[in-house]
Amino acid sequence: MPRILIITQEKGGVGKTIFARALAEAIVDAPIIEVDASRRMIELGDRVQYFKMRADRKDINKTGGKASRAEFDGVLNAIEKSKTSTIVDIGANTSLTFLAVLSGVVPLLVREGFEFGVCVVLTNEPGALAATPTLLALAKPWAKALFLIENLLHGAAIPNLSTQLTEDITMTSFQDYTAMEPGADEYLQAGGLATIPKLDEVKLREKHLIGSSGRIIEDLTELRNDAMNAVRPAAEWLIG
Repeated sequence: MPRILIITQEKGGVGKTIFARALAEAIVDAPIIEVDASRRMIELGDRVQYFKMRADRKDINKTGGKASRAEFDGVLNAIEKSKTSTIVDIGANTSLTFLAVLSGVVPLLVREGFEFGVCVVLTNEPGALAATPTLLALAKPWAKALFLIENLLHGAAIPNLSTQLTEDITMTSFQDYTAMEPGADEYLQAGGLATIPKLDEVKLREKHLIGSSGRIIEDLTELRNDAMNAVRPAAEWLIG
């Protein structure tokens, strides 16, 4: 019975890829489907099946709109071929349309033994606050599990949605790491979360000196642990 976990948010810049990477590290054998304007999780190599989204206006006009109607066909085909627990990372400005399209084919896939979960990443920004209830409403009729990760990048977000959330959603939070030691982010961007435990302390000291290198390792280790804790409920559901 394949379980498919969709990680999503219409608003960009919410840290969604951090959580996709944390899920990939938590479930080391799970394949990943990445749907975005550009490939991000390069460090995961062949585990990632990448689909560029969305159809551009030139292609839509050239095909009389057919390119827009079929833009998610490759992703849906990849999901249908899944034989094991799979992570699907949906990029910004694509999530609402994708969930609406997926809603149309879920009943068929459920009859074939698939189960779906949806994980929405939320920040206290107008775009994310506006999109989150719609994303959850789209998923609720067919998702076996709903997860919400509150990224505290811009302060607490969940209180602003408290009247729209239900007990059916598993909620976790992630601290604000914008004040990390200078230089830490370049290692995160270069290798994702998986490389953090493998950082060479000697080489870091050569480049950043002893005080700064220690803070870089401390900040990145704390970020990685917090991200892994934030995705833990979703990872546990995904592996059954």
